[in-house]
Amino acid sequence: MDSFDDPILTGLSAYLGADAAEALLDRINNFSNQPNAIKGMAKSAGDPPAERAALALVEDAGLAVALGLAPSPDVEIRYLTSQPQEFWGLLTLAARVDVGVVDRVAGLLDDDANVARKLATIRRAAAKHAADLAKPSAPAAPGPDLPQKVSEVKRWLAAHPDVDPTDLALHPDQKAAGRNAAIRALGTIATPQALTVLGQYAQESYPDAVLGELHKAWGNFDRREFAATMFRQSPYTLDLGVAPSIEGIGAVPDLTSLDVVLTDGADLSPLAECTALRTLRVGAEGAPGLLGVEPILGLPELTELHLTRITRNADLTPLVGLAVRRMRLDLDGADGSFLLRMPGLERLRLSGGSTAEDPTTITDVEARPAHPDLAGVVLALVRKGVRVAVYRHQRSWVTGLIDAAEADPDIFTVELSGTIALTNDESELERIRKRLFANLLP
Repeated sequence: MDSFDDPILTGLSAYLGADAAEALLDRINNFSNQPNAIKGMAKSAGDPPAERAALALVEDAGLAVALGLAPSPDVEIRYLTSQPQEFWGLLTLAARVDVGVVDRVAGLLDDDANVARKLATIRRAAAKHAADLAKPSAPAAPGPDLPQKVSEVKRWLAAHPDVDPTDLALHPDQKAAGRNAAIRALGTIATPQALTVLGQYAQESYPDAVLGELHKAWGNFDRREFAATMFRQSPYTLDLGVAPSIEGIGAVPDLTSLDVVLTDGADLSPLAECTALRTLRVGAEGAPGLLGVEPILGLPELTELHLTRITRNADLTPLVGLAVRRMRLDLDGADGSFLLRMPGLERLRLSGGSTAEDPTTITDVEARPAHPDLAGVVLALVRKGVRVAVYRHQRSWVTGLIDAAEADPDIFTVELSGTIALTNDESELERIRKRLFANLLP
């Protein structure tokens, strides 16, 4: 293989050396087809240097043409139709480092069923690899007469008042129900030793049932110690699911991305010390909803922000002080004119509000209609070069917005699955459509 003629090999050699790079690409290409290459590389042993190199290559704009992520400037084509087998093998390895890369490239690929299946396989493989890495090397043996269901824990603890927390340690072949019961028991015991044992159950991501148990236990311990023990930054994001509070989250080291739905008033104060955060997604569920945005105004690295569900009781205008580029925002009836003063904004998915006649996802508070000037704000954003996506079901304001957009020769729209995106660049419509298909920001 001649690296002079192969930009992929040349790029990989810069990270791994020529021999190792050639061996890796030969291995990928020796599989009979692309799906088998994905499955084969997914089964390969962990190789952090190769995985980091693969991530760097997949995200290297200079290799986009070679990897099939962009059309050749010498060929006039509208749709990308294929990627080389090397791309799929490298993406499988790259997803082990940052599974978010799968979503980032999805918008650059054709949205046919074969591509969707390949991407789904890679996501599953990355999740399995992360779970395998999180398994303890020497799990403890199970203690006697352990509770096997959460419903048994209270009675079991009453019968074992002097239980040694190590009896509840992670053990081989532990079933999900028994794991949940052990976590409930350790969270109830709530001693320093119990937290040490509980740390054996720590992973980069958790099923919803386990997250529910962790949120019940969090307040029984020192919240910072618990957060530092049980939560960690995964390659993609720390997903806390549905939580009443995130007090103590600042103790999680190297936190760069967080997803959470807050139920007892969305208090963002604990995030003020998370200065490395680049992505933040918060859903404010249940009255009074989002309490304010001031705590996140000092996050210097924040580039993507999602504030959704109930935001009506918060003043959103201070967001102009953030340099975010990508945003998903539920205005919940508020005036959105402050968005025009956000200099870094590039992509926006916007919910303006709903009347009683519009379908809505907010069921526990009265629907609030969109601000009467919102359509004009959206049009002004699009003219400035911001890509904006809105929801067709919010007919009370979106219908007029689309009518005005269609009457403007400098604004172009694309719709998919009830989401309508607007842009001032007609050449971006196909790329935006693919991003909508992947449920990404436009």
